[in-house]
Amino acid sequence: MAGNDTLSLCSDPKYVFLSFDNLAHCYATYEDTTGANFTHVVETCLTDYCENPYPDLGGCGNWNGGDIGPFAVYTQGNQSFWNNATCVGVSEGVNSDIGGPGVFVSYLMQLGMVFYFWTLLRSFRLFSSIKAFFNRRKRRRGTSSTKQTNGTIIPIIRHYIAQNDRILRVILVEFQEAQCFFMIASQAAILLAKDSNTVFASTTIRSLWANNGVAGIVSSAGVLPVVMGMWCLQKMHELEPWIFLLSLASVILSEFSLYWTYETPSLGQLVPIDYNRWPKSCGGYAPPLIYCLDDLELTDERVPLAFFWHVLNPYCMIMFGLIIITWLHRHIGEMVDVNEICERALVHLGLGSFLSQDSTTARFNWARWLRRLPSLLTFLVESLFIVAFIFEGVCFGLFARIGLIDFNDWGFGQIVALTIWFPVLSKYAYLLLFGTESYSRSRMPKSAEADEADEADEDGEKTENDAGDVESPAQELSNVITQKA
Repeated sequence: MAGNDTLSLCSDPKYVFLSFDNLAHCYATYEDTTGANFTHVVETCLTDYCENPYPDLGGCGNWNGGDIGPFAVYTQGNQSFWNNATCVGVSEGVNSDIGGPGVFVSYLMQLGMVFYFWTLLRSFRLFSSIKAFFNRRKRRRGTSSTKQTNGTIIPIIRHYIAQNDRILRVILVEFQEAQCFFMIASQAAILLAKDSNTVFASTTIRSLWANNGVAGIVSSAGVLPVVMGMWCLQKMHELEPWIFLLSLASVILSEFSLYWTYETPSLGQLVPIDYNRWPKSCGGYAPPLIYCLDDLELTDERVPLAFFWHVLNPYCMIMFGLIIITWLHRHIGEMVDVNEICERALVHLGLGSFLSQDSTTARFNWARWLRRLPSLLTFLVESLFIVAFIFEGVCFGLFARIGLIDFNDWGFGQIVALTIWFPVLSKYAYLLLFGTESYSRSRMPKSAEADEADEADEDGEKTENDAGDVESPAQELSNVITQKA
C-alpha cells in the first residue's frame, strides 16, 4: 500500500505532471487502486485541457465532452501515455529542415538523376558492343555489304556518342561532388541532433519518433545514389582520389547517422513547449498528451525504415566494399606485379600443380571463365541496382502515404534543399546545347580528338572489357593461367 508521502505527492498536479517519471511512479502506485485521487487528477487535467486545447499540441480528437475513459502509462519498452479519447490528433509534425517537402523532393531528384546517368552509361556501352558484334560477324563472313552504310551512319552515331560520353563524364563528377556535400551536410545535422535537442525541436514523443524516423530515411536514402555514382565513375575511370575520399566520407558519415537513428529516442530529447496558459489542474505544466504514442502508427512508420535498414543498406554496403577493393586494386596495381601476386595466391591455395601441369585444356577453360566473371558480376550488380531503385521508390511512396510530411510547408530551407541540383542540371543543359568546346577545356577529362581516336582504336576489340575496371583481379588471374599454358 502507498505511503502517506506518496499519497500526498500523487494528489498534487504540480508533482504528477512535472515529469514522465513522476507520472509513471504515481500510475504504478495506483494501478490497482480504485477511486484514487491520482486518477481524478489526471482526468481533471485532460478534461480541462480538452475544453480549450493548444493548437501546437493538438489532441482530444475523440473527446465528446464527457468522460475521458481509462488511460495507461507504459514504462516497459517505449515509454508512453495513452488515452483513446484525448491522444488522437496530438501533434506529430516533422522538423521541416530535416524532413520537409524540399528535402523529400531533393532526395527523389538525386535518385532520379543517378538512374538517368547510369542509363546513359549503359546505352553508350551497348552501342559499342552491338557495333563490335556486327563487325566480328562481317569479318567472319568476309563481306562488305554494309560498307557504304558504315561510312555514313556509323561515324555520325559514333561522334554523337563520343560527344555525349564526354559530357557525361564531366557532369557525373560534378553531380557526385554535389550529392556528397549534400549528404555530408544532412548527416552532420542529424549527428548534431544526438547531442542537442534543439535540432529536432520535438515537443511531443510522437513528434520525436517521427523526426527520428525521417532522420533514418535521410541517413540511408542518399547512400544508394552516392554508391551508384561511385560505380559509374569507376566504370568510366573517373573515380579520382578526391572524389573517392569525398564519397567515402559521405557514406561513412551516413552509416554513423543511420546507426544512431536505429536506437530508441529518449524522453530527454523533448523540448518544453513555450506556453504559459496550461490549465491549473495540470499544475501549470503540459498535460500528459505530450507522451502519447500509438504502437500501430509507429509500426506503419517503421515499415519503410525496415526496407532501408535490412534490404537497401546491406546491398549498398556490399557494392561499396566492392568499389573500394577495385579502386585500391587499380591504384596499387600500378606499383606492384599483380600477375606475381595472383600466381603466389594460387600456390598458397594448393593450386601450384595446376599451373605446372602438362595439360593446357583445363587452364584455358579456367581462363575463359575468369574473363567472363567481370561481365557477369557487372550484370548482377546493376540488375540488383534496378531492384534497389524500385525498392527505394516504393519506400518513399510508403513514407509519403503516412502523411508525416506537409507538402504545403515550403520555406527558405526547402527551396535551398531543392536548388542544390540546379547548378548540375543547368551545366548539363548548357553542354548539351552548346557542346564541350564552349566549356573550359581544363575541366574536360580529355580532348575530343583523343577521345574519338581512342574509341576508333578500341571499337570492336574491347567491348566486353568495360567491366574489367570493376573486377580486374579476375582478369589478372586469367592472364596468369593463360601465360602458364
